[in-house]
Amino acid sequence: MKNEDYIDRLKRVLFEKKYDDYYVKLCVDYSSRLLENSLPVIFDKEHLAQLLGLDMKYFFHLFMKADFFYKNVQIPKKKIGQYRNISVPTEGLKYVQRWILDNVLYNVGVSEATTGFVKGKSIVHNARNHVGKECVINMDLKDFFPNIKFDSIFRIFKYYGYTNEVSFVLSKLCSFNNFLPQGAPTSPFISNIVSYKLDDRFMKLSKSIGADYSRYADDLTISGPKYIINYLSIFKRIIHEENFYINDSKTRVQYSNKRQEVTGLVVNENITVPMETKKYLRQQIYYCKKYGVNSHMRRIDLQKSNFKEHLYGMAFFVKMVEPERGEQFLNQLNEIAWDY
Repeated sequence: MKNEDYIDRLKRVLFEKKYDDYYVKLCVDYSSRLLENSLPVIFDKEHLAQLLGLDMKYFFHLFMKADFFYKNVQIPKKKIGQYRNISVPTEGLKYVQRWILDNVLYNVGVSEATTGFVKGKSIVHNARNHVGKECVINMDLKDFFPNIKFDSIFRIFKYYGYTNEVSFVLSKLCSFNNFLPQGAPTSPFISNIVSYKLDDRFMKLSKSIGADYSRYADDLTISGPKYIINYLSIFKRIIHEENFYINDSKTRVQYSNKRQEVTGLVVNENITVPMETKKYLRQQIYYCKKYGVNSHMRRIDLQKSNFKEHLYGMAFFVKMVEPERGEQFLNQLNEIAWDY
């Protein structure tokens, strides 16, 4: 439905219900602003429940008890023995969050420097501007999602035109214990929106010193001439001023005389997958063919139940960066006698 048609229909319904001119104008002005921002009109929580196609009683229970509709899941980090806690919403809440993501959040603009969780972009896009630079600086934001609080989420919906009530309801449905949950489908894109000012300040400073900047989730990269290292303290100050924290142990300064990486990709001369990644995959394929999958896994005492998916995932990763080499790996994996 076109915006004009929606407004005309809204006016007609409100006048038929005998609302006065002042109230009609309030509703029209409210709806017009949302429609101009390509956002769905939501008048209150009852209206939201209708848009979601949910029973009113169930929706209110979901909204009022949102924090109880999560389960904690531990996933292993790269370091052996370390785990990351993920708060995963149940299916009912996840459905609501997907609706909010598809219909509301995806219509909110993010910085052009943002490459993570953006449709049509990937770690390859994140690496492109940093190829062949004298200096590449990587910084990592500590506890990225947990540091984004309920108030910041609320301000997003309020800023783009929703009422206090609707903004509160949407924020409540997208938060867990008053912070952004790592595991909700809405969280990555909300983090991009909240980081807009940080990205904007980094882009402006980078441009002024002849550098390039990009961000993939909590991974920030600045690249350019060697002298950009002199501005590192200013970049760090901006991070703190924007209420984020730096994981100092992950800050890296990489010069062109050694390997430079951006989000796991080598960027010295062109974008490539690290040699050790391809070597590992090549070895696993060789041994699976020579000994058989199960025998090879027993030889190296590997307990992964998703070993096949793990190897195919690596091959598709290589293909995304190096299409020809990745296709070769996929063909070789297809030649293995898998049990399923």
